[in-house]
Amino acid sequence: MMKKLGGPLFLAVLLLPSAASQERLATIAPQMPKIGDQIVITYNGAAKSANLRNVNEITAELMVMRDAESPVLHELPMKMSGKVWKCSLRLTDAKARLLLLRFASGEMKDDNGENVWDVLVYDGNGKPLKGAHYQRSSILMMGGFYELKRPKDPEGALAELDKEQQLYPDNWSVAPMRWSILMRQKPGEETKVVVKEELEKFYAAHKPNEDALQAALIWYDQTGQRERADQIRQEAISSKPKGKVAEGALSREIYMERDPARRLEKLDRFLRDFPQKGQQLDNYSMMRVNSLVQAGQHDQAAAVLDALPRKDGTLYNNISWPLIEKGVQLEKAVRWAKKGVDLLRSPEPSMKPSYFSNAQWKRMNESALGAVLDTYAYGLDQIGKRQEAELAYREAYDLTKGGQEDINQRLVECYIKNEKYDVAMVVATECIHKGKATDKLIEQFKVAYAKAKGSDAGFDRVVNEAKQLAREEVRKEALKGRVNKAAVDFALKGLDGKTVRLSGLKGKVVVVDFWATWCGPCKASFPYLQQVYEKYKSNPNVVILAVNTWENETGAARETAVKKFIEENKYTFPVLYDEGFVEKYGVEGIPTKFIIDKKGMIQFKSVGFLGGQKMIEEMTLQIEMLLDDKFYSSMN
Repeated sequence: MMKKLGGPLFLAVLLLPSAASQERLATIAPQMPKIGDQIVITYNGAAKSANLRNVNEITAELMVMRDAESPVLHELPMKMSGKVWKCSLRLTDAKARLLLLRFASGEMKDDNGENVWDVLVYDGNGKPLKGAHYQRSSILMMGGFYELKRPKDPEGALAELDKEQQLYPDNWSVAPMRWSILMRQKPGEETKVVVKEELEKFYAAHKPNEDALQAALIWYDQTGQRERADQIRQEAISSKPKGKVAEGALSREIYMERDPARRLEKLDRFLRDFPQKGQQLDNYSMMRVNSLVQAGQHDQAAAVLDALPRKDGTLYNNISWPLIEKGVQLEKAVRWAKKGVDLLRSPEPSMKPSYFSNAQWKRMNESALGAVLDTYAYGLDQIGKRQEAELAYREAYDLTKGGQEDINQRLVECYIKNEKYDVAMVVATECIHKGKATDKLIEQFKVAYAKAKGSDAGFDRVVNEAKQLAREEVRKEALKGRVNKAAVDFALKGLDGKTVRLSGLKGKVVVVDFWATWCGPCKASFPYLQQVYEKYKSNPNVVILAVNTWENETGAARETAVKKFIEENKYTFPVLYDEGFVEKYGVEGIPTKFIIDKKGMIQFKSVGFLGGQKMIEEMTLQIEMLLDDKFYSSMN
């Protein structure tokens, strides 16, 4: 479990000399680093709490959180120095404000129990630089940054903002961050009233500052004051037609525009009036390519992409897939897909995000390469190049580790077309074991089985045995990742107007699924959640609750949007409106599901959506495990 140790206090203890210094796990020196200092990092693999013991290599992963710029990750190879591992880096980045640290050795990590070490950056007088406490507040609110985790601590985040404001009362960024934390802690009209009052004072104090004005406009919108926001926005645009508010307003229009032709017109105007560079230019170029594809202008999209100095292979996939899926203009679409394959085999180093590790970058590109190889193979298959298609499908399958149901299905089908029935059966069985087999794949499995065996006699037994092995694997994984932690009680209003109290459901197995109407993976998972609900709706010992959270709307507008979404999709599972419990449950991203046992203990947790059939099988197995009175649950 997490070691919940406070950031600043813990670091003070960690970095001060002590009689038991040989047991210190990690140190950063100097204790109060400033720009220009040589930072020395040590790791004691012999310490009792060390995860990385008896390893041949260790890398220190130092994330530099920067003021108003993207973070930068430094991967620093460490060397043994006496009894500890050591490395160093000169801190030359003038934007550096906070350092986050963890250690890696191959696939193994030591992040202090998902509580990475951190240290503020100081000036020459021992005072934290402007923005340092603000950065730590952001980390505590978000629960870390990407793979570098910290326990979410809203109260700690607010305390850091207080320190920032005391040191730098002119830092306008503090107020919007505070409002964001408060709205997450206690969403609703009461908090909104407080924010509205502070917002007017904020606007009056920072009106000349366009960056602060942009932040104010966001909060006018978020607190339902859209007329006020539009008035302020128009005044600012009239005053500065080429200013940041005008740029932000047009950018907002572009992102909200649903018609691709009109979006392209606005994009042209935007890039003419507000020239972009670097990552921002890349982002708008990608939007142009995707908009051209949506408008059916595939040749123009390819021409734009070909002309870009930095090309993203996934965009060639976006251009070619719609044509290959429809089976039209196949020769051309296959050529585009091949360009994507070639680019992703040797990705442009400058495309790597500054805060990605090399391992993350490799995983992302392998996933993207698997997707475009699948597109390429599908096109090759349709133009009759089935041997080449088989090789591309197989590589896509290996890169995605059999985790993509559609790729799995097409590979098995391709093996059958190429009369490789034994291999098709092996892959189909692997997919069933992984819980990544669609009904259509199982149909193809049956075809391969009948061709190889001369009939389909015994096929059902083979599939059932494979499914049973898969269930056993899921069970083992579920028990391995068991949480066994008391669930935070809540009393939340439902879509039907009734209040549901979690503690009132003791004796039942309860599924709590945090979601939002804007969340794509949440929406993708809901048809399968409905299937699980249908399976158990007549069982009085099982309760499924979809807890709506993190909506862009609040109050009555939120309730109307949620009700409309549920009714339009004909979902019948119970829906509750969250009031800040998503933070108390430590949710970092949605969808996140918790399965709570009869004693009120969270036993299982799953984040994201990795496929419908696997989700159904996993949830069903976990619910059945908790319904069994033999399942052990303890408050200890």
